[in-house]
Amino acid sequence: MNGILIGAVIVLAVTTAYFAFRYYQLKQKSQLDSGETEERGTHFNESMEKVKTLSTSIHQKGELIVESGEVASEKGDIVRAAIDEVGLGLTKQYKATEESSAALEEMTSAIVDLADRSNHIADQSQTTLDLTKKGNEALQISIKKMEDFNQMMTASNHSIKSLGDKSKEIGTIVKVITGISEQINLLALNAAIEAARAGEHGRGFAVVADEVRKLAEQAKKSADEVATIVKGTQSETDNVVKVMEQGTVEFENTNQSTIGVGKMFEQILTSITRIADSNNDSSATTEELSSSSQQIMSTFEQITSISQESVEMFEELMEISDDQLNMMEKLVREAKSLNEINEEIDLLNTSTEEQENKEVRLAV
Repeated sequence: MNGILIGAVIVLAVTTAYFAFRYYQLKQKSQLDSGETEERGTHFNESMEKVKTLSTSIHQKGELIVESGEVASEKGDIVRAAIDEVGLGLTKQYKATEESSAALEEMTSAIVDLADRSNHIADQSQTTLDLTKKGNEALQISIKKMEDFNQMMTASNHSIKSLGDKSKEIGTIVKVITGISEQINLLALNAAIEAARAGEHGRGFAVVADEVRKLAEQAKKSADEVATIVKGTQSETDNVVKVMEQGTVEFENTNQSTIGVGKMFEQILTSITRIADSNNDSSATTEELSSSSQQIMSTFEQITSISQESVEMFEELMEISDDQLNMMEKLVREAKSLNEINEEIDLLNTSTEEQENKEVRLAV
């Protein structure tokens, strides 16, 4: 571009010098005498040949400038169209990048929220796991105490059964004592009858027999009272044994249910432990995903910034290209104008040479 400008300036300078030279020659021509006409004509013709050669060269350069300018203008139009397409593509890319960045920002926000929720769920799962462990420990302690209590119940049941057996043995002994008392009472009655038959000789024996009878009756009465108490005790013992047996059965059922609950607690504890581990893994994965999304978001922001800078640079390039195209078109117009001037100079040069040759012939 600078070379074209310099060439145009040179053309203008040469053209101006040529006009000045022609004016000077025409002015000097009118002052020549006949003696100097031939010599001056020779020098003048030589100078005119040089000027003609220079004019031809200028004309060729001007045509070359016009042709080059037109080609450059066409190429500039193509480049301008290409720049427009690239600029449009960059603009679309910038808008797409902005939209992608906005979508990625929303996704990043959602992932961060998901990470927070996952952490909260992980915390809740860990809390539930801790409570379940404590509940399982308390349940195991309860099961152990119930097993101990079951052993105590079994021992008490055995003791009560043993007490019932002893009561039965006491009842049997009381029956024996009652039988013996009845026999003693019968023997005392027979002894009293025999003492009455003996008269005065058997009176002392009758007193002894009567005392024995009284003791037998008291023994029978006491045995009957003991038998009544033993029967009551046996009845209560039987009731207690039945209640203890029922209680033992119910306690065993409760103990089995508690053991079943304990096993369920163990399964729940295992499941919650797996859930807690999965939640911890999910939370860690979500945190990594959140960190990666933030890094991608930062990269997209850099890409968006670079795209914006590229769009701005292409806008500046488009302005420069427009300026260059305008300048090129102006130079082409100037070059065409110079060619027209050069053609007028050639016509004037031809006309002047003919006039000068005519004057020279007349002078000779």
